Amino acid sequence: MRKKMKWILAVAAIILNVLGWYSKSFCDWYVQYVFPLLGKTYGRLTSVLPFSVGEAMIAIGAFLLFMAGIMIFFYTFGKKKKRVMAGNYLRGFTWIFIIVCLVMTLNCSLLYHVSTLEETYLAGKGKYGDEELWKLRDYIVLQLNDLSLKMERDSNGDLTYDGNMGEQARIEMSKLGMEFQRLKGHYPNPKGIYFSDFLSQQYMMGYYFPFAMEATYNQTMYVVNVPYTMCHELAHVKGFIYEDEANFFGYLACVQSEEPFFRYSGYMGVINYIEKDFKNTIRNEEELKVHPAIHPLVKRDDIFLKAEDWKRIEEKKLFDTKTINEISNSFTETTLVLNGVSDGMKSYHRVVQLLLAYYDGVLY
Repeated sequence: MRKKMKWILAVAAIILNVLGWYSKSFCDWYVQYVFPLLGKTYGRLTSVLPFSVGEAMIAIGAFLLFMAGIMIFFYTFGKKKKRVMAGNYLRGFTWIFIIVCLVMTLNCSLLYHVSTLEETYLAGKGKYGDEELWKLRDYIVLQLNDLSLKMERDSNGDLTYDGNMGEQARIEMSKLGMEFQRLKGHYPNPKGIYFSDFLSQQYMMGYYFPFAMEATYNQTMYVVNVPYTMCHELAHVKGFIYEDEANFFGYLACVQSEEPFFRYSGYMGVINYIEKDFKNTIRNEEELKVHPAIHPLVKRDDIFLKAEDWKRIEEKKLFDTKTINEISNSFTETTLVLNGVSDGMKSYHRVVQLLLAYYDGVLY
């Protein structure tokens, strides 16, 4: 019976993946009616624990995988007693592997095949050119410039925030549920990654752990990045797995907040995407002068890590940062492409098009 159940779960994972790739309507039904139930049950359970369950699972998984390699060696070359021991371990490992595949399918893979935000909430919007991009960019720059002068700072000029960011992020995301149906309901507590320094070497601000349904964030990064990242990862928890869509909701949740620090973080979260497109449309210095310049304080705050944190990480690192970053980028790129996101990590940048559509009728 146990053996049958194992293969039933394996076949179920395969069938669900096939359905995911070939039936968008099934995925839309799943993310609307089934996925929220997992968040209300399994997601609530893991959110009770004060540490990142997903991070712990990765550590345990790496150890189990290492042991599986050793057991394969024993099973192939060892004596009878060791072969029996190895066989028992590998059968147990197969159970774990199949369950992980099924959970990843339910909490991640299927979400890559739902209807996009542009096809649902923002359907019917037009195409946008330089004029619209310029108005969007100038609006965000002016907001940043104004807010940068109002931020609380320490004696070194670094930003500070005294409130409960995690709780505030949950509040802001809940508000978006009034405008976007799938964002309604319970949100787990965003959790700080214990190995945030290692995450920093990957230039990662946060992570959604599908097998724990957790929104996590980098505790080492500069504080201005935290609210936007929390809201971004919480959007993933609600089934918005595409990075541009999570960026979009991270932005909206923050800029609609009554908290100035959250608004500053939201505008800061997208400015580099917009600024890159903006600069590609500017042909000379005269054209550039027509648009508001980014305030020096904004440029100062627009960092991933403070210099002293980078210095500490580089002094204590176990692995070369450049190598870790390249491996991380390759893994992320491959994961996105294998899940049907053809432009890989460039998909983050599509948030600009979502913002242009959102502000249609507001700024232009």
